[in-house]
Amino acid sequence: QGKTVWQSEIDAIAETVDFLRFNVFYANEIYANQPKVHSKGVWNRVEYRPLEGFVLAISPFNFSAIGANLSSAPALCGNVVIWKPAPTSILANFLFFQILTESGLPPGVISFLPSQPAPISTLLHSPHLSGLHFTGSTQTFLHLSQIISSNLTSKVYRTFPRIVGETGGKNFHFVHESADFESVLNSTIRSAFEYSGQKCSACSRLYFPESDWNKGYGFKTKLIEQISQIKLGAA
Repeated sequence: QGKTVWQSEIDAIAETVDFLRFNVFYANEIYANQPKVHSKGVWNRVEYRPLEGFVLAISPFNFSAIGANLSSAPALCGNVVIWKPAPTSILANFLFFQILTESGLPPGVISFLPSQPAPISTLLHSPHLSGLHFTGSTQTFLHLSQIISSNLTSKVYRTFPRIVGETGGKNFHFVHESADFESVLNSTIRSAFEYSGQKCSACSRLYFPESDWNKGYGFKTKLIEQISQIKLGAA
């Protein structure tokens, strides 16, 4: 995926482990959420069932951890998953799939399916589609949602597919006048331009005290100077 060692460690190791731990914790919390009031001679209990069909997990090119999460979270809750990784992240995602297999994941719970768009169209029109777990571009997500909505109208599915999607956002830095401006300068540049800014957590907005923007510390001038030294392409 073309990341530095620093960025790779944060993503492929630390964040992947975080997802696995968090998902187990919150799944346990959901299952433990049971009725607290019972009539005499009656025990009220909620049973959480997997979806009836398969979940289609479509993961992006930029984070190995997201691929790990999109595929494993539905499986953790008892669902069968078909996992389609982005073409440029197949190797990293396949490594995680191999780790799951070696750790004892039963065959067929998660099916790894690197492919062109055509097979995905077939899956979206399958009567057994029960969920879409997606991270990627807004345009692609809207396209997939429109297909599913149209198929609902045509009564293609046996159930109502659940749709969960993330299409990025606008990360910002809100800086107080008491902040260490040199640290803010370095952190803002790293957040905005590390990995060429190809991540939803990249800084795209900066709210800075007017008193030190042009005058005082002169943050604006220093920011422009630092950015002008960034090289594009081969170093």
